[in-house]
Amino acid sequence: MPTSGYGAEAWQTLFWSLFKRSANPVALVDEQRVAVEVNDAMCRLLGVSHDELVGARPDDFLASAEMPLDAEWREVWEIGGVHGERSVIAAGGARVRVQYALQKVDLGEDQVAVAVFLGVEPDDEDEPVAVAQLGELTPREREVVSLVALGNTSVQIAEQLVISAETVRTHVRNAMAKTGARTRAQLVAIVFSRRGVAIGS
Repeated sequence: MPTSGYGAEAWQTLFWSLFKRSANPVALVDEQRVAVEVNDAMCRLLGVSHDELVGARPDDFLASAEMPLDAEWREVWEIGGVHGERSVIAAGGARVRVQYALQKVDLGEDQVAVAVFLGVEPDDEDEPVAVAQLGELTPREREVVSLVALGNTSVQIAEQLVISAETVRTHVRNAMAKTGARTRAQLVAIVFSRRGVAIGS
């Protein structure tokens, strides 16, 4: 995917802006599987403070029946990313089923995995996505993906853009096909990891 339109410094500014503003729970995890940064939404999901999460292993917040992560973790570093569904131990000990995606990203001299966790929207659950040739997002697809990355649902996006929720889902499906994403969580992780799909601030 082309990246030439975004200089490294401008892209990092967009990355950190999205990271901080997103209502989607997002963590940056190093190669040793230790959280090096988390956003406020991740703290709210897990009911744990920022200081308690940074330096912790994300494994500690996954339902024990769904361990281990070793094979998936190797895939992140070997092929660039993985995605699926898991249960996380949320605030108060509740188990919450989420889509997750882990995507390798270069942040200057550092290489980390972006971990994104999204609740499954009933209207998108198990929705088949045909993987098309990677391509550029249209301005409208970029706008919709931007709002998805910030944590908006299809209905919320439809209200903001004054279009139907079905039109939003069509734009999301098209963006997923163009980026190769199989789930919304993976689409958000790709937004974080690829300058070619970087969004506007």
